[in-house]
Amino acid sequence: MATRKKQKGEIDWNSFSQFVEEFRDESDRAAVVLGAAKLDLVLYQILQAYLLPTTTGKDELLDGDSPLGTFSSKINISYRLGLLDSSFARALHLVRKIRNAFAHDVSGCSLTTGAHSDRVRELTLPFKPYKFYAAFKRRFFKDQTGPGIDFRVTLAIMVGRLENLLLNVEVIGNLSPKPLIRPDWKKEVEEESNKGINSDQ
Repeated sequence: MATRKKQKGEIDWNSFSQFVEEFRDESDRAAVVLGAAKLDLVLYQILQAYLLPTTTGKDELLDGDSPLGTFSSKINISYRLGLLDSSFARALHLVRKIRNAFAHDVSGCSLTTGAHSDRVRELTLPFKPYKFYAAFKRRFFKDQTGPGIDFRVTLAIMVGRLENLLLNVEVIGNLSPKPLIRPDWKKEVEEESNKGINSDQ
């Protein structure tokens, strides 16, 4: 397949293809855990790029046990900020629920059974009518079928959509930050200070 020239604001197709090909051959457990971790990481990067930069080395909102430190909170705030629509947020929450279920299962994790299969069906349903989904599936997964393949295809597309957002996101809004000290207050102090200097001369 010919390599496609990268346009400004588009993901690097070669790097993305490498990610999908590595992710494709993982077990169901690894595909779920690593895929969810990748989505979580890209959401973190999007929020870092969108929010005003922190004034300290550690990000008090996004790192560790901070308010937006969980996958769930990153999804919710990304939706509330208008970075994602409701269907994207719902899809991310479905991946999160599958990941959480796999994390608590000691053995026998499979995307083809029970509630996991139902969630994969719900996750992939919005994509199924589109030609791109079928073409993407053929490109990376040939003739393979089943819930596990559907999960991998859908998650890879979601990663691609988020990486595209990351490349195009800009720092939040055009509003000027509300200053603690009003400009006219500063002006008054400067004028008083200038009067003192002038009176000493």
